[in-house]
Amino acid sequence: MRATVPIIGLLAAFFTLGAQATVIDADTLYDLSNHPDGGAADPLYGLRLDGLLTGDTADIYTFDFEDAASSMTMLWDSATNTLTITGTAFGGEDGGSAYVSGTTEIWNITFTYNDMYVCGTGLCSNSGTGTVSSATFGSYDLIAVSGQNSYAFQLDLDHRGFAGISGWGWMNHCPSAENEGAGGACDTHLYASDWLFTAEKTPVPEPATLLLLGIALAGMGLVRRKKIRTDRRVDRA
Repeated sequence: MRATVPIIGLLAAFFTLGAQATVIDADTLYDLSNHPDGGAADPLYGLRLDGLLTGDTADIYTFDFEDAASSMTMLWDSATNTLTITGTAFGGEDGGSAYVSGTTEIWNITFTYNDMYVCGTGLCSNSGTGTVSSATFGSYDLIAVSGQNSYAFQLDLDHRGFAGISGWGWMNHCPSAENEGAGGACDTHLYASDWLFTAEKTPVPEPATLLLLGIALAGMGLVRRKKIRTDRRVDRA
């Protein structure tokens, strides 16, 4: 009888953690968009890395997750307990109402957060690394830092007036070539260099759409088989 008490306690803890961590679902792909309450002027953005190309912290660099050329996603892997943000985003130096000419590029972005844990109603991490790179401007390392906070990254609801899922977190950045052999620190930390995005589950095709796709593929297969039979008849003739 005494053994049932810790078992019940463990089960209660398990279900409590599961309930708290439902801000996102594990092993489910999420599409990322710009946050409506970024601190810089338009264009809106999902990532900001001030001084990225020049080293001048007065130069604001932002990345538009909703540009036609952008495609950013996020996945929490339950097997490794890591959260990966990856994709491409159009970005450059923010000139106040548009990007500064000559600074824009489609950037490849990848970042992995380690050891995700429940924090309040959200999900947090204190460590992670990544890169942002382009064919024109080269590669830059990204290193998660907590800055003035108890966490380096957080996912939660109701952030800055947005009712849905928001993700935010801070990082150091520096040219990848300069960071080699430096222990992956990227010494300079700018509080404004951060994620600030919204997240939504990647839409799953409706059953009717899948049915139509199946019919189309089946039709293509029938046409191909008919063509093969016709070709064989021609060969025999």
